[in-house]
Amino acid sequence: MIEILLALTAAVCWALNGVAYRKGVAEVSAFTANFHRTLFATLFFLPLALIDLPRTVIDFNTAIVLVISAILSFYIGDLSYFAALKRAPVSVALPASSTYPIYVVLLSTVVYSVKIQPNALLSAFLVFLAVYIIYGRDDGDFRSSGLFFALFAAFSWSLAILPLDFLTDRLPVSVVAFTRMLLCLILLSFTARRDEVVKKDSIIYAGVFGGLLSFLGVAVFLMAIKLSNSWSVVQPSATSPVFSAIFGSLLLKEKIDFRLAAGICIIVISILLLLL
Repeated sequence: MIEILLALTAAVCWALNGVAYRKGVAEVSAFTANFHRTLFATLFFLPLALIDLPRTVIDFNTAIVLVISAILSFYIGDLSYFAALKRAPVSVALPASSTYPIYVVLLSTVVYSVKIQPNALLSAFLVFLAVYIIYGRDDGDFRSSGLFFALFAAFSWSLAILPLDFLTDRLPVSVVAFTRMLLCLILLSFTARRDEVVKKDSIIYAGVFGGLLSFLGVAVFLMAIKLSNSWSVVQPSATSPVFSAIFGSLLLKEKIDFRLAAGICIIVISILLLLL
C-alpha cells in the first residue's frame, strides 16, 4: 500500500512539474529548460548523495547499468518525446508515450522472470486508456514519425525503469538518483543554448520549481521501487498526465468535461486493481 501511495505522490509531483516546465520553456528551447530543471534537481540531490557516497561502493557492472539507465531515461527517452511533440499533436504523442507501463510489465517477465499478474497488466492498460480518453481527440493530420518517436520514448523509458530494481537493491536511493541526474546534466550541457542559459523565467520555473518537483518525484518513485518493484509501481506513477488535466481544471479554471471525469474514474479503477 505505501509503495502505491509513493508512486501516486511521484505522479502528482511530475504533473505539477509539467505546469512549471511549460512556464519555463516559454522563451527558451526545450534543451535549455531541461538543462535548468536537471541542474537544480541534481543540486537538490547533492547533499543527500554526499551523506551516502562515502560508504557506497559502486562496482563496474553497477556503474554501467547506471549510465545506461540515465541515458535511456533522461536523454534518449525525453528527447524522443520532444521529437514526437514536434511531429504530432499532444493528443497523439502523450497517449502513445504513456504506454510505457505496459512495456515494463511485459519486459519484467523476461528480465526478472516475473509471472505476469493479470491485475497488473490490466491496470497498466487502463492507465493508457485513461490518458487516451482525456487527450486523444482528432487534431487533424500528423506525421507518422511523431507516433513512432512517442512509442520509442515509451519503450526507452521502460528500459530505463527496469534496471532500477537492480540499482536500488545495491545502492542508496540518493546515490542512484544523483548519479543518473548528473550524467544527464553532463549530456544536456552540450545541447543547452548558451544565449538562453541566463533567462530568468527558465531558471525560476523550469529550474528552481521544476527541479524541486523533479527531485521530490524521482526520490519517492525510487523509494517505491526499493520497497516493492518497478512493475508494481509504474502504473500509478504513470498517471501524471491525468493529474495534469485535473490541475488544469482546478488551477486554470478549465471545465471538467466528460473525458476528464471518465479518465479519473478509470484511474481509480486501475489503482484499486493493484490493491487486490
